[in-house]
Amino acid sequence: MKQDCTVSQSTADETKRFQTSESNEFPEGTHVSEPDEKTGSAIKKCSQVKDNCTSWSYLFVHNQKVKSIEEQLKKDGLTHFVHKTIKYVPRHRNRGGMREVETPSVSGLVFLQGAPETLQDYLDKNIKSYKLCKNCSTGKVATIPCNQMEPFMRVAETDPERLRFLLRPFVYYSKNRTLLRIVTGEYAGLEGYVIRIARDRRLVMDVGGMAIALSGVHAERFEEVNKNEACKKERELFYKRNLHERNAFIDRYFHQVKTAQEVSAQVKNIEMLRLQTLADVRDKKLDMKDAYDTFYFMIEEIGYYYAPFIDCFKDELRPIFEAGRTVMEEIEKTIKIFKDSDKELHNRCETEFEALQNNYGYLFEF
Repeated sequence: MKQDCTVSQSTADETKRFQTSESNEFPEGTHVSEPDEKTGSAIKKCSQVKDNCTSWSYLFVHNQKVKSIEEQLKKDGLTHFVHKTIKYVPRHRNRGGMREVETPSVSGLVFLQGAPETLQDYLDKNIKSYKLCKNCSTGKVATIPCNQMEPFMRVAETDPERLRFLLRPFVYYSKNRTLLRIVTGEYAGLEGYVIRIARDRRLVMDVGGMAIALSGVHAERFEEVNKNEACKKERELFYKRNLHERNAFIDRYFHQVKTAQEVSAQVKNIEMLRLQTLADVRDKKLDMKDAYDTFYFMIEEIGYYYAPFIDCFKDELRPIFEAGRTVMEEIEKTIKIFKDSDKELHNRCETEFEALQNNYGYLFEF
């Protein structure tokens, strides 16, 4: 198995419910049609956006704490944004009528405006135990330029049904596709890939590593983004990391694979690390939090080494992803243990696990 990834991929399988049939080439000014049908309903929650915008980042918090954290951010004057969906539920169990209930579109997702270092310093001082999320394709804290974030928020406020958060990260959709830029209308400048989702063509955009689909672009025209620049980004599959000692040790057991034998060896390494971690817990060499951190990093390693090649070699890499699924199960078991021993730790790890699933959960769906 050679990791070449030059084979054209015609399917962007969003939860296996749709297929893509777009050409990889769009001449400048291409008119892309899309049905007018829209579904869903959402609203926007955001404090006053500052004019001297630097960038945006985001974090995941426990869904039960979103409201209190929003109040804290508002009190401290920190510009933030939470995309929320309106759901309609019965007013009373045995009575008629419906009532509106607001829930975050992505559980616990909160956007913050400011430089990453400043934001993390604020969190360390005021909302402890929470960290800004990393972009899974760069390994660095996710940052969203204001010229990208502001149109996204504007759509959420004026026409929220046009936005859809996708389950897979943006890097999943970027392989072997042509990056396009809208050149007309109020959303001129937005970049992404035109992909068919649920029989509609949408612009799938990168928002801090997350993939968000924008509908209603049938009246716009597109141009290709500089091909050389796009190809350069595609070649930069791996990023440089500064790993601390234990993670560096774990990293020694993960390698790029080219043959079935190497896949088999990698599966054995993953299983060995999983069993050794459990043994170290039993022997009291590791506590449960260390075990949780180990399992968590193992999933990040699987995403780092093998996610870029899932489009081309999904079947060949399946044994590795199956082994990864057992690690995901260990994380869930560990979080359940925290529920009885440390409620605060349980909530924090549960939130981190949701972020992990958002980034890499698609790898373990069969």
